[in-house]
Amino acid sequence: MPKDAIQNEDTGAPICDIDFFGDEYVIDPVKAYHQMLEKGPVVWLPQNNLHAIVGFEALTTSLRNHRVFRSGKGVSINEKINEFLIGSTLNSDPPDHDETRAITFGPLTPRALAEVRQRIETEAKAIADKVVEMQEFDAVKDLATHLPLTIVRDLVGLGDYGKEKMLDWAGASFQLMGDPRERREVSIEKMGELAKFLNDPDMLGALKQDGWARRATRLAMEAGIEEKRAIALMRDYIAPSLDTTISAISFGLMLFAKHPDQWTKLRADRSLVRNAIEEIVRLNTPIKTLSRWVEEDIDIGDVTLKKDNRVMMMFGAANRDPAQFEDPDTFDIERSTRGHVGFGHGKHACLGMHLARLEMTSLFNALADRIERFEINGVKEQAIISVIFSLERLPMRIVS
Repeated sequence: MPKDAIQNEDTGAPICDIDFFGDEYVIDPVKAYHQMLEKGPVVWLPQNNLHAIVGFEALTTSLRNHRVFRSGKGVSINEKINEFLIGSTLNSDPPDHDETRAITFGPLTPRALAEVRQRIETEAKAIADKVVEMQEFDAVKDLATHLPLTIVRDLVGLGDYGKEKMLDWAGASFQLMGDPRERREVSIEKMGELAKFLNDPDMLGALKQDGWARRATRLAMEAGIEEKRAIALMRDYIAPSLDTTISAISFGLMLFAKHPDQWTKLRADRSLVRNAIEEIVRLNTPIKTLSRWVEEDIDIGDVTLKKDNRVMMMFGAANRDPAQFEDPDTFDIERSTRGHVGFGHGKHACLGMHLARLEMTSLFNALADRIERFEINGVKEQAIISVIFSLERLPMRIVS
């Protein structure tokens, strides 16, 4: 293909010559989103050797078409990694997907979560009291990680070893769904630890009796699902239950610090909390992208995606599409966020989205009860994870 080509000769997709998995764009994917969206709803990324669906309408239509855009061949861009991932609910297609999702989603329905709401709200108030006492704090370490690490991983119930490793395993999973570059070997090593854990016959005995992991395994076996696949279902709780929520909470705190007028609105009218969370997740989009396997040739506008290839579903770009969201880079907690894809879309909508909303609602309400204003108090540090948009550190202080 000529270096000055403006479109892919085979598919007609406009070329966007960026390296989406390079550190520059891992740190600032928003810049990449805009460059891709300017080219069209589907683009060719020659540096990544992948097509990407970026336009909101094109993306949501494709995500609903699970017959053509398959998850059952894995959602990583690396086929060797997919060999390990296939079998989890995220990495499956109907009818297998529907069968396993019905099992793992049980504890995560709004009705089921009502049983743990009081516990989460109490813990949120406690951590809010703590940061008020501290006055200066790290929004990631001291706030965003607290509820997932003190409550959610206990609810999953992987036992002491599994509990301590959950965050490492989740981070490695998300690294390997994209292109982790120099972080590959460490990530593969951590995924090896997870594989060893899942294959350890003593592991099942160490699972918490009333934990979500044991429940999913038991119900899957009772439904006739083979033991190895039934045990692997606990992966549904490892990756999505920690990193994505931590990412959304920390970015929400950053957005409110940068836009104190929005924090003032929320404090005055708590009915805005739910919509504020949707707006945070739209702008942040914790999972930037996942791939799908193209089962047959398909036209999307002027682009023909070819069968037996991978395509990246750019959730983050679709959430910044000006054709769907007016002034898409503006943080507005009163905006209509209807249809955003920050929690995914279609059959594979985020399994833990109701839990994430509950954690964020509890925490923002607790903070709003106690803090009139807070601000960034130092240099933020971005986490370098190939498909997760998250912060490593965010120094903040309370303003009296």
